[in-house]
Amino acid sequence: MYQRQTTSSIARTVFVPALTFYALSMTTAVADTMAIESSDAASKAAAQLSLTQPETVSCPSAFHNVTITEDATQCQQFETQVPAAMVYHTKQQPNDVVAFYQANMSTLTVHAPVNQRTLLTSDSNRTRIVISPDNTGAQVDILVTPKPNS
Repeated sequence: MYQRQTTSSIARTVFVPALTFYALSMTTAVADTMAIESSDAASKAAAQLSLTQPETVSCPSAFHNVTITEDATQCQQFETQVPAAMVYHTKQQPNDVVAFYQANMSTLTVHAPVNQRTLLTSDSNRTRIVISPDNTGAQVDILVTPKPNS
C-alpha cells in the first residue's frame, strides 16, 4: 500500500504539470490561429505585397545634395536621416551615369571599376555613389555619412 501511494503521487506529480503544459500549449496555438484568421483582408494583401515587391517611393530630384538622374525609377530610401542611403535604377548605361555625375557633381572622384562597379566619392568621403550594371541599365547606390566631429 505504501508503494501504491508513492507511485500514485509520483504519477500525479508528473502528470498534472504535463497536462497543464499541454493545455496551455493548445490554448496558445488556438489563439494564434484565431488571431491570424481574424486579420482583415487588407492587411493580408499588404503582407503578401511586401513579400513580392520592395517598398518604393517617388524619386526625388536630389538626395542629400546628390543629384538624381531624370529617368530614375524604383527609388528605395533605406534611411532619410544621415547616415542615409538610397538606391535607384536608370535605363542609362553605367558609363553614361558616371558621366552624368562627373558633369553635375564635378568634385566627385571616380575610382577604377571593381567587379563592374564604379565608386564615386566626395573629397571628404561623406558621399559615396556606387554605379553597377543592371539588365536594362544601371543601379545607383547612394550613401551619405555624417560630418566627422570637430
